Amino acid sequence: MRARLSAGDFPIAPTTNYWLLGALALAFLPHLAHLPPTIILFCLAFAGWRLMVELRGWPLPGKLIRFLLTLMALAGVITSFGTLAGRDPGTALLAVMLGLKLLEMQGRRDTLVVLMLAYFFIIILVLYSQSLWLIGYIVMVLLLLTSVLIQINHYPAREGLGASLRRAGGLLLQAVPLMLILFVLFPRINGPLWGGSTPDSGGSGLDDNMSPGSISKLGQSNAIAFRVRFDGPIPENSLLYWRGPILWQTNGNSWSSGMPQNAPAAREEGLTTMGQAVAYQVTLELHHQRWLYALDIPASIPPGGHRGHAFQLLANKPTDDMRRYRVRSFSHYRLGRLSTADRHRALQLPAGRNPRTVALARQWRARFANDEQLVQHALRYFREQPFYYTLQPPLLGGDIVDEFLFQSRRGFCEHYAASFTVLMRAAGIPTRVVTGYQGGELNPVGHYLIVRQRDAHAWVEVWMPDKGWRRVDPTAAVSPARIEKGIDSALAPADQGLLQRGLLGDVWRELHYGADALGNGWTQWVLAYGPALQNRLLSSLGMTSATGKILGIILSGGLMLLLMAWGLLHHRRGNRDPVIRAYQRFCSKLARRGLSRAPAEGPRDFADRVIMRCPDLAAEVALINRLYTALRYGPAPAAATIAQLRRRIRAFRP
Repeated sequence: MRARLSAGDFPIAPTTNYWLLGALALAFLPHLAHLPPTIILFCLAFAGWRLMVELRGWPLPGKLIRFLLTLMALAGVITSFGTLAGRDPGTALLAVMLGLKLLEMQGRRDTLVVLMLAYFFIIILVLYSQSLWLIGYIVMVLLLLTSVLIQINHYPAREGLGASLRRAGGLLLQAVPLMLILFVLFPRINGPLWGGSTPDSGGSGLDDNMSPGSISKLGQSNAIAFRVRFDGPIPENSLLYWRGPILWQTNGNSWSSGMPQNAPAAREEGLTTMGQAVAYQVTLELHHQRWLYALDIPASIPPGGHRGHAFQLLANKPTDDMRRYRVRSFSHYRLGRLSTADRHRALQLPAGRNPRTVALARQWRARFANDEQLVQHALRYFREQPFYYTLQPPLLGGDIVDEFLFQSRRGFCEHYAASFTVLMRAAGIPTRVVTGYQGGELNPVGHYLIVRQRDAHAWVEVWMPDKGWRRVDPTAAVSPARIEKGIDSALAPADQGLLQRGLLGDVWRELHYGADALGNGWTQWVLAYGPALQNRLLSSLGMTSATGKILGIILSGGLMLLLMAWGLLHHRRGNRDPVIRAYQRFCSKLARRGLSRAPAEGPRDFADRVIMRCPDLAAEVALINRLYTALRYGPAPAAATIAQLRRRIRAFRP
């Protein structure tokens, strides 16, 4: 049984409630990706109960049941996250509180609370992603919520959803100029406004550990790692080695860096470059690590970064936000010297592991005294023996390198890089594993490269006394197409998705290129619009950075004052409503008799109190109250009815 509504409140039409529930369902849908199953079930149960209230007339739960449901929901959030603080627990808590509010929603006031919570709930999505497509979805839901807000402010509703949507769209269009001015001129800050990292928002890609299967899992992901726009012609695919973590340490099966990321660059590594440097801009997706991907060897260091050990390009702090930087790199180079410490690291092998591989390397060492000849022989071994390149290698156990080289012979790039490194080290040749990405997909619409997680790759660098560190890619010996044309050309049809093959794949790629070009434009000009880009834009407009920021603050403050003045004017206009003015005269007459209306007292409650105190005024007070509430909260008032209210109040003598 529904509770009695307070004075001044009124029930919401069932149709409006249905649209509200639909808007809440759309707001809830994207959150399914990060809400735990327990919270999802709670929310579905609460929404289902509310739907049955509207469809079948089910009673709303009483206070005791709502209290118990609240305790259960809080326990569910704490059990799922172990805390109520943080982005994900906060989102889950807001979701269940929104669902619980549906179970006590009675009239306009409760509905307004639900709507305000829904606005917060849909906007929270930007803490998870700011993609163009998600922003478009959020705007669509906001339009629907605003149209519902417009409807519930008319009692009874005087316009349908279509008219409310048009009105909401008009309000949004009116806000666009203000939004653009504030976006361009308001002082920008580095990093997200909410501060801190969001360690689980999005895939992190490569890390500084490698084990069998770790990179092949990324090979099945189309998620974008970064985009690259070259200042000139794009180099050949065989030169596109995007250098990331460098791995030195192995336990025989897995590999790690073996040194802190802030290790200083080795000064004894002399660098000689040849040819022209390649200049390009990288837009790196969030990956929560410190390495900045670049072609080897980077000749410039972007702001906020430094060159670490082995010419690895690193950020000064983890990249907890999308990052854009420019780099110049040399594809042809020579590194001059090898330090004693690096030689020791580059020859490290665990004792007693992979004995067959070690024995094979020693046989090769006995045959070839020249390091270059031994490296070439190892590559011929991979090329001529029945090795296969696949995304679905068999599981290996025990001495993994032995099993791979002499039994399965089916693997992804990490298998070939690891086994080649063990062979070289066992033969006395300093070798290190380098992980990163290889190649990239040209977007012909935007004329830039898209490097995806599926382009993740591992190769090795061997030390040649007369040439320094030299890149060697054993995967290229097994699958040359992988390096020359990209991963799609190297995979068997069974390893490729349906949308990567045939005519359907061609159509899908064209559509995808156009969509990605739009998304990249959004990224470059909106998401990456930070202090540096703002300063360049203001400079192009003839303003200094300080002048532009001061102008932004002044303009923002002026607009806020303008909005406040408009609100005050609107309030005063509302007070000039003839119905409100007439009722205020009625209240003034009663106040002179000692019957003042309380600020939060509704018309009906006030009339009931006056009649109880002064029964002789009952008939006239009841009639005036009935006329006022009909005019104030009903359909558009007629002039004759307003005139009748005025006559009654003028004639009223308390």
